[in-house]
Amino acid sequence: MSMPEIPENKFRPSIKEVYIDLLESIALEEISISHLLNAEAEKIQAFVGKDLEFPLYPTTEEIIGFNQSVRKFVDTIVMKEWLLLKKLESVVDEFNLIFEEHEDE
Repeated sequence: MSMPEIPENKFRPSIKEVYIDLLESIALEEISISHLLNAEAEKIQAFVGKDLEFPLYPTTEEIIGFNQSVRKFVDTIVMKEWLLLKKLESVVDEFNLIFEEHEDE
């Protein structure tokens, strides 16, 4: 089985455009995460109440279940942020490597 070949294309983006696209994708994911965190904060505020009065009068089990749900959400966000950090580090490292190669020429 041979390796696939990508045909030449005059509309292929430059290396600079690729890096910009990668950085933009990271920024868009960060914006999405901020919206998710804001929605979760509003959900917590609705559950707890503005004055910590628990307007829905939840049971202890419901409070514990809600807390576990929030914890799982935060864990997921932390992992996503870690992956985005690794993606950003890779992009920056590759960009620096390409930049150094072009400086030598």
